[in-house]
Amino acid sequence: MDNTELLKEHQDERINPQENESSEHKVSQQSETSLKDDKESELSIVESAEKMHWMQLVNESVHTSDDIDIGDIDAVSRDFLVVKRGYVNVHYYYIPIIKVDGWDGHLLWLKIKEEEVTRKYERDIIPDPSRYYVKDYPFYKASYYPEVIMIQPRHKRPVFTTPPAHGIQTVFKCDLCGDKKSFKTEDELSTHVREIH
Repeated sequence: MDNTELLKEHQDERINPQENESSEHKVSQQSETSLKDDKESELSIVESAEKMHWMQLVNESVHTSDDIDIGDIDAVSRDFLVVKRGYVNVHYYYIPIIKVDGWDGHLLWLKIKEEEVTRKYERDIIPDPSRYYVKDYPFYKASYYPEVIMIQPRHKRPVFTTPPAHGIQTVFKCDLCGDKKSFKTEDELSTHVREIH
């Protein structure tokens, strides 16, 4: 925009201030609509997070009631979830869905302990894609899946404090040496790790 166009626009605003106010009102309405749309999209995200489907939980971690990580969900059907544990020495656990306590947003929790899982539900059978939903072979289609129950998280992430105030000296420690060694700079620590470990 050149100077003459800016001058003309400014004169138009001075000549007809009502028109300027109505344009400001339109901008205000647009921003309110935009905020409303943002809130609605946030609500839909929360609702979709609350309504998980069993197929979305494939590859998620499973913990028993005694807080043991028994592996990741490998496959699901409307009656069972198959948990795979290990890579070399693989174990498959065919756990009835009724034994699931719920999904906390990070982990799937079972109502039973690890001992019961290994004793009752371990099988040496790879899940059949015609009878189970397997992520890499999505042939299985169930007409109905039970609802995934949402539960409160059992573990909370640690809250980290803000970085130390300016002027306070940070001590760098070697995690492999424990409290035996500390260094004044990160470069000294890096040198120590390269040379010693």
